[in-house]
Amino acid sequence: RQDASVECGTDEHDSITRLAIGFVVIWPVGSLVLYSALLLACYKPLQAKSPNALTKATAFLHREYKRNWYWWEAADLARKLFLTGFVLLVAEEEDSFVRLVVAVLVCSCYAVAIALVQPYKRFEDNILAVATSLVLLLLFLGASWTTIFLNIELRFPGDEPGQSASAVLGFRSENGLVNWMLVLAAAALLIFLVGTIIAIRRLAK
Repeated sequence: RQDASVECGTDEHDSITRLAIGFVVIWPVGSLVLYSALLLACYKPLQAKSPNALTKATAFLHREYKRNWYWWEAADLARKLFLTGFVLLVAEEEDSFVRLVVAVLVCSCYAVAIALVQPYKRFEDNILAVATSLVLLLLFLGASWTTIFLNIELRFPGDEPGQSASAVLGFRSENGLVNWMLVLAAAALLIFLVGTIIAIRRLAK
């Protein structure tokens, strides 16, 4: 709730700001620490195949994963927190392209890791996880290319619109670039979904 009686730059405002920053940090970091602690406590019962009250209560964290990869939910949460928040700490606002590059690297590594280890019990879940990771990767790539396109346009304002960027990226407008990335993302997701359906039918025979 807004409070007009609090003036910016005062001690009261600074204390409220520090409190808000503290809660903003506690929520993502605290959730990751909590998940990790709960999964760590479940290690021995899960590996011994002797479920107890804790493993049953925290089944929503590990029941979808293979026993060796029971902790993958914590890793996935760390990826989500990084891409939606912690990546802002990588560089200054003026260097937003660096953040996009880091996000692309994280998405690439995660997609490769999912494809290699296949942590989910169900085959279709692994396929869907790879597909969504690749779609997210394509979206970040699209954002990166759009940033490059806009920066080129800003560097050469006297040229015909899209001429300089087209020589580098092959697109004469920002909209054309975005549309192609959306088409590629949709096509990738469709291909993986069709592949999943075919694979499930083969396994069912």
